[in-house]
Amino acid sequence: MKLEEYIGTLSLGEPLLLGNLMVVPVEGALTGGGLEPLHLALEEGKARVKELGRVERILVENPSLEDLFVMEGEELLGARQDRMVVSSAVIPSRGEVELPVVCIEEGRWAGDDPLFRGGYVAHPRLRSMVTLSMRDTGKVDQRRVWKEVERKLTTLKVSSVTGSLHHSFTQKEGILEELYGGWEPGEDVTGVMAFTPRGFLCCDILAHPRLFSKEWPGMAKGYALDALEERLTDSGVGEWEDPREWWSRLGEASLGSGASPGGRREVVFLEGDRIIGRALITEEGLIHASVHPLG
Repeated sequence: MKLEEYIGTLSLGEPLLLGNLMVVPVEGALTGGGLEPLHLALEEGKARVKELGRVERILVENPSLEDLFVMEGEELLGARQDRMVVSSAVIPSRGEVELPVVCIEEGRWAGDDPLFRGGYVAHPRLRSMVTLSMRDTGKVDQRRVWKEVERKLTTLKVSSVTGSLHHSFTQKEGILEELYGGWEPGEDVTGVMAFTPRGFLCCDILAHPRLFSKEWPGMAKGYALDALEERLTDSGVGEWEDPREWWSRLGEASLGSGASPGGRREVVFLEGDRIIGRALITEEGLIHASVHPLG
């Protein structure tokens, strides 16, 4: 099966330049859009994310009447240390699910509050690393994640006593907003492809524009973090790659098999010409596809 079978009704909008980041809207809708983001449910006190005493697992409790969506790469802040969600998942209403996570704050294992709060979405290059690790070994290489977080902090000249990725966002918040905060998705935008002068950066497609609009602010910060690093380290600007060629590669990507974080939903790997990614698929259809350049 190819990804085209799920995204064939979608189309690309007009590219928009935000500094050295090119954003290409993906327009259309795939499902009814009844999901609510976990990070908003946490803000409103409608859900809880708790420590389980292990670095690699957390518990999401959803007593609300709405199914919740948690996105691959999403930060969970606080508790004993900041974590990042390994795989996208749906948390059913009036249910609870253990989720796999990875630490993004190497220098802390302390705190009296066992609950997490929501954050942003990690930069695409870290998310891509996690996807490759999951494909090759079935688990995340925690040391490689810490190394990437340290590299990002160092490159951006961010000071963090505990080695927290989130400090990249907070200490660079002003410049991220100034350079990359100038786009609000339209009511028919359900995803985005992103490019820098180096080439294809990432693509995220969600089930419905309503869900995308609520997830975009956190996703945008992650995209911007990679773009900012390139802005600080690159000496020149190359030619922009053609989004249509990469969109064609996405459609031709093959969907494989994988394990479900929550038992009821399936996360599958996708691979194609110079791309790799994962897709969360339920009985309703495609909920989230994330695609990254390979090599």
